[in-house]
Amino acid sequence: MSLHLVFSRAGYKACMQRKVADDAVILLADGVYCLNIAEGDNVHILEIDAKVRGISVPSHGAKPIDYADFVVLTEAHNPIVSWAD
Repeated sequence: MSLHLVFSRAGYKACMQRKVADDAVILLADGVYCLNIAEGDNVHILEIDAKVRGISVPSHGAKPIDYADFVVLTEAHNPIVSWAD
């Protein structure tokens, strides 16, 4: 299973074209703006990045994570793919 790190809206669109069902996705940096369009059960959002941008996480389906959770996810997945612009 891959881990997709999404840093932007353009990155989210590119990621969705290539990810498979079992892959995990983390929305971080400006990628958190994709929260309202995020699809799937294995979507996570870096809570501090959402908070800084004024986005309320509990009202959406993505699982909020902190940096410790981020590390756990990176250890559990291979490869890790970054998606930006």
